[in-house]
Amino acid sequence: MCKTIVMRCILLIWCSVILAMACSEQDKKKETKSDLVKEVKTGTLVPEPAMVVVDSVPKNIQVDSIIQLAFAPDSFSVTVKGHLAKKGDPVICYLPVVKGKKLTATVTPEKPKANIRFSHIYLPDGRSDGPFSPSLKYDLVQKGTYKIYISPNRMAGDPVSTDFVLKVKVE
Repeated sequence: MCKTIVMRCILLIWCSVILAMACSEQDKKKETKSDLVKEVKTGTLVPEPAMVVVDSVPKNIQVDSIIQLAFAPDSFSVTVKGHLAKKGDPVICYLPVVKGKKLTATVTPEKPKANIRFSHIYLPDGRSDGPFSPSLKYDLVQKGTYKIYISPNRMAGDPVSTDFVLKVKVE
């Protein structure tokens, strides 16, 4: 019985030491962050180089099955190239809308026999609409990011691998 009490005491002490070490590590991390903020605000030298956040997501280029659409300054239209694989997975185009009332878009396949279309559009609030044809005219009722899905028209045959050109205009 005496050994059991001693073992429990040792275990309790050991757990207390680990807990104390963990808490002191978190305090050090908090102090380091606040010290860096103070140094940046006062203009003194920061010991580590400040990290610069750069938007590294490529715009108007397809990455996997996603295209992040972006308009050039003072432009309301964009033309991009994309690719649909034979397995028929959709390409999702993210379109941020801050102004404009009407979306006009067309998707033209490189292979004339490829039958692709706008399958769905998801509004910023999560509602969806579709399917559509290879051309799309849609009233933009909300500001935010719209998701436009481009996929093969499965009712018109088997999916075909093809490149396509997407033209989008927001007025």
